[in-house]
This record gives sequence, C-alpha cells and structure tokens, in this order.
Amino acid sequence: MTPDAFLTSLQRFGDVSYQQTPFWAEARRVDWPDYVPVGWYADGADPISVAIIRYRRIPGTKKRFAFIPYGPLIDWDNADISEQLSTLRSFLEANDVIGVRMLPYLSLRRWDNATVRAGLREPIARHFRDLAPDYTNPTALQLRAIMRDSGWIEKSAPQETHIDYGRFNFLLNLEDRTEDDILAGMHKTWRYNAKKASREGVKIELASIADVDDFQLLYTSTGNRNGFATLSTDFFRTMWTHLTQGLPGRFTTHFARFNGEVLGATTTARVSSTAECIHTATDTTNPRIKPSNALYLALIRQLLSEGAKSYDLGGVKDCLGLDMGGSGLVRFKTEMGADAHEYMGAWELPITPRTYAAFSHAVPAYNAARSRIDPLLASATRLHSRLPALARRDPS
Repeated sequence: MTPDAFLTSLQRFGDVSYQQTPFWAEARRVDWPDYVPVGWYADGADPISVAIIRYRRIPGTKKRFAFIPYGPLIDWDNADISEQLSTLRSFLEANDVIGVRMLPYLSLRRWDNATVRAGLREPIARHFRDLAPDYTNPTALQLRAIMRDSGWIEKSAPQETHIDYGRFNFLLNLEDRTEDDILAGMHKTWRYNAKKASREGVKIELASIADVDDFQLLYTSTGNRNGFATLSTDFFRTMWTHLTQGLPGRFTTHFARFNGEVLGATTTARVSSTAECIHTATDTTNPRIKPSNALYLALIRQLLSEGAKSYDLGGVKDCLGLDMGGSGLVRFKTEMGADAHEYMGAWELPITPRTYAAFSHAVPAYNAARSRIDPLLASATRLHSRLPALARRDPS
C-alpha cells in the first residue's frame, strides 16, 4: 500500500494508535530503518486489515526482523484470525524476515477505577493479578489461543525498556462526560493538588520544537529517577517534526512552568477517538508544586473540547504495593479516575528458528548499551554546541 492509501484506510477502523502511522515509523527510523504499509485484501478494493510493519536488518545479511507495534488493525471480533496470521507469515517469509514481534492493540482485562482504588488499600494486593478483573475480553482470550496454536510465543518486556509498549495502561473515559463529571470521579486529593498548582502560579503552555532541549533534559532526569531508558534530543526533534506534519493539531506538547522553569511536560497524539500520552516528564525538586496535576487537567479540558472519547494515560509497571517502585504512578493515575487495562502484550513468531534465536539473544544487550550510550551522546552534543559561546566569553 502507499502511505496515502494506508492513511485513508484508517478511517474504517475503531481505535488506532499513533504507532500505526507512517509518521511514527519515520520518527523511529534510527531503530527500525525500514517500514512498509501493508493491507489484507479479500474480494473488494478496500483492505479488510492493515498494518505498518517495521524492519531491522540483521548485520552482514539480507535477513530482517519485523515489528508490528499496536497492530495490525483488524476487526478482531469478525475476522478469520488464523487465515490472516497465516497470510502475514507468508508475506514475511517472502521478504527475508526471520521473525516478527507483534503487539496487538487489544485489551485483555479491565479493572474499574473503584477496584484499583480498593486494591491499593489492601496490603496483600501486590500486582494486578491479585485483583479480580471487572471484565475479561473473550475476543482477546480467543486471539491468545489462536496465536499459541500458530506458533507465536508470548514475550515479557525487558526491564530496561521504556514503557512505550506498556502491558498495563490506564484509560480515562471521556465519552458523554462533562468536566464536572470527570472531576467528580477523581480523588479529592488529586483535585486539590490541581487547584493548588494553579493557585501557586503554575502555568500551562503549548511548547514548540524550539523547546526540544528543555523537554529532553527533563525527560532524561525523569528516566534516570524512575529507571526507564531515555531518548536523545535528535529523536525528540525527529518525532516532533514528523508527528506535527502528519497529525496537525492532533500532536501537542505541553509544558507546566513555575517561575519560568519547566517542571512538567507531556506529549500527546490522537489519530482516532482515543488520545494517547506518548512521553511525560516531571521535576520533583519542589514537591510543594504539583505540575502534573495541572498539566493533565488542562489536557483533559482540551480533549473534551475536541470530542475525544478516551485518554490513554500510558503504561505503568505491574505494582500495587506502596513499597514497590512505580506504584506512585499507578496511584496517581488511579486517583485521576482512570480504569486499568491489561493489553495483549508482546508476541513473537520465529520464522527461521536458529537465526531468530541468535538475534533475540543479541537484541537485549544492544538495547541496554543504547540506553547507556544515547544520554552520553546527547550530553556531549549539548556541550559541543555551547563551546563557541564559552570561547567568546571575556576572560576578565
């Protein structure tokens, strides 16, 4: 498919993630240099399913590894899944692919907000599995069974990764709700902190690509504090460029400023009726100020005015215990009134088993090295850009 034909086809599907767009594939070329939009066709001229497939070449060979993030876009309830997975495998085999990783954009289980709140008060609840889900999706259960029978292997996310592909996400329902409805569903402390931030003088502003250095600095600080991989200034600049051009008015970056200093930041993208938080960062040196509360409340107001039906607040770690790292983020999103969802997670299909096994063992080491080296390169680049100015300073 051409990129234009692919974008036109997106209108036929329900929830579509920004990760299933050519714009995001362009932004991630540093890690996945090649990509192709594809469609599954039956009898008509329109595709019945589509996907963006990214490729990474195996060094020294013509073989490639494929990745389908938050896709394919399929009518999971009505499609012949076995046939479509078989067609996908045949296509990949014909294109020198040794294996593929796929993250279906499909919720497996849901815990309502009240259930998660109760779980956070219960000392024996350490993980989401310790809570009975309020809903289990039969379509997702069927998909898991079909994928296992078709040779797919369920994978756990490496600990060093950032949470772009979180298995556990929080979604805030916006459909047919007013701002007052949403505020009423929040914990009183969350509402108080949002109002307190406004009283203290926190200002929310729309950022531009000129602010990318400030965003990257805050994001790196947040990543180092919370133990997830950071990203370079060049990546954020590339992302900003492609998503701004591809999703005009539907990709935004907001800053929360206090006394001129950026204390909070978040990037948001919306392709369909669901808006997704891409990256978020917070400064914690001044705990009295609550920039994140003010930031998210401003975004909720914006999304309500745009007619969005839900707000994906992004991934969290599977931790409910107060002593567990990452539980603070779970509590923050719960107190915002959002429901917790467990998604299908990552699945891999070995197509050439031996080559796939060797590649799979090498990737974690590569990613770990990148997570250490990229921040150093970014710091060196910033220092290099400052050298001319430093050299011009009067030594007296």
